[in-house]
Amino acid sequence: MGGMRHECAVRPEDLGPYLLGQLGRNEAALVEEAVSSCASCSAEVERLRPVAAALARASAPVEEAAPRAPSPALDRVLASVHGERAAQRRRWRTRVTLAAASVVLLGAALVGAFVAVGHDTGGRDVALSGRTPATGNATVSSQPWGTEITLDVRGLTPGKSYGAWLADDSGKRVPAGTFRPMADGTARLDLGASLALDQAGTVGVTELGGTDVLQADLQTGPAS
Repeated sequence: MGGMRHECAVRPEDLGPYLLGQLGRNEAALVEEAVSSCASCSAEVERLRPVAAALARASAPVEEAAPRAPSPALDRVLASVHGERAAQRRRWRTRVTLAAASVVLLGAALVGAFVAVGHDTGGRDVALSGRTPATGNATVSSQPWGTEITLDVRGLTPGKSYGAWLADDSGKRVPAGTFRPMADGTARLDLGASLALDQAGTVGVTELGGTDVLQADLQTGPAS
């Protein structure tokens, strides 16, 4: 039979990987020695060399870099991601703010309930009267900060401004707030003065820039 006898220890199927650089260092050294000393291996290498070169040129890398998105598309994706993150942060801040507001409102309600239950000594009603058609009632209640005054008056002049006050035994007046009556001349509201109830002698209502309209002596009753 024709052909060259293969008498060395190198297998012919190792020659292709040798030419493509796919053998380890020791195996490659063994094949290199065989190629230089074995006529059969040398001839086979020369026959396979063009094929290996063509394969090396045609072979694509095993791992190719992922294609980059066009710049405008990438910008839109990044903008969308940043926008969603910003929206999440805003929603988180809103929830935190609402929770904090709820805590503050709850605390205020508890404090208000404590003041109303623990410090209000009970209101005392007095009838208000004067030299005008106006009449009404005032409820005075002692509070830690002074005196709360609840007014319920009638017969005032619509459009006019009035002021409520407390006066001590010497006649010194402490303002409790200003107001305007409704269109029917009535007024129902809560006011407050810094004067302690046990130091107050008179409660009254005065037309601002005018004269006293209503008052009551807190010790004896309505003034004449």
